[in-house]
Amino acid sequence: MENFSTSSSSSLADLPLDELVAYGRELGLSIDPAAPRGELLRLIRERQELLVELDRDAMLDVVMWARIPVRRSASKEQLAKQMATITKARFGGLSDRGLRALARFRGAQVEEGEPRATLERRLRRQEGVWARVNRKRRRVIGSLVSKFVDESPAQGDYQFLPEEDGGSSLKESIEEVGVMGGIAHKLRGAADQYLREKLDEIERRIDRKLDEIDSRLGEWRDQEIRNRLRIVKITLITAIIVAIVSLGYDHLKTRSELPGQTGPPASGASHAEPPG
Repeated sequence: MENFSTSSSSSLADLPLDELVAYGRELGLSIDPAAPRGELLRLIRERQELLVELDRDAMLDVVMWARIPVRRSASKEQLAKQMATITKARFGGLSDRGLRALARFRGAQVEEGEPRATLERRLRRQEGVWARVNRKRRRVIGSLVSKFVDESPAQGDYQFLPEEDGGSSLKESIEEVGVMGGIAHKLRGAADQYLREKLDEIERRIDRKLDEIDSRLGEWRDQEIRNRLRIVKITLITAIIVAIVSLGYDHLKTRSELPGQTGPPASGASHAEPPG
């Protein structure tokens, strides 16, 4: 049985928040990045406990059913990361134990001895309305495209990826190329495997950082557009207010200059007597 050691749990607690969220999502968890760190650790450890309980052969059935290439010796964690990418909702060809493992992995309730059809319906209902609508839409598009594309008639047998150092043991390597050559061959294989894993990890981190940078740039761009629109709106409102004030001033000025009131009458002119 595969176990997650205490050292892995402690290293898990030391991960940065973004890497912790990414690791949880790789294991198939729907994680809110705004959740508290303690909650994230609890969810990930519960998922690790679930992986310990799941049958590895059942998980391998799921990956083979989805035709995802893996090594026969893949660990449960590696199989879980591949299962997290599976979105299929038609379960024909999947073994009963694989279906139960997939249902538990997706968080569905699995009852002992329940019919397979009931479990399949539960998994499909768990998918959600919009996901089912999008799936049917893609299915229609796929059926239309397949009419114009020549598809291969049938898929062949599932093929596992080649194992690392699958050929010879250290004893056989020494027997073939000598002590130093055999040891160097094994060390080189282990170093190559370590470098591949580290390069893959670095690539995943770079991809996550690039996604974060792109998201932040998008937020800054949206904020800049909102600020500019606000400035334009303020400018337009100010111009309208100035125009209204100008029109009001002109109107008052026009009313104050009515016809026939060019000036006040001369004093005593209306009381002057005509000459006798």
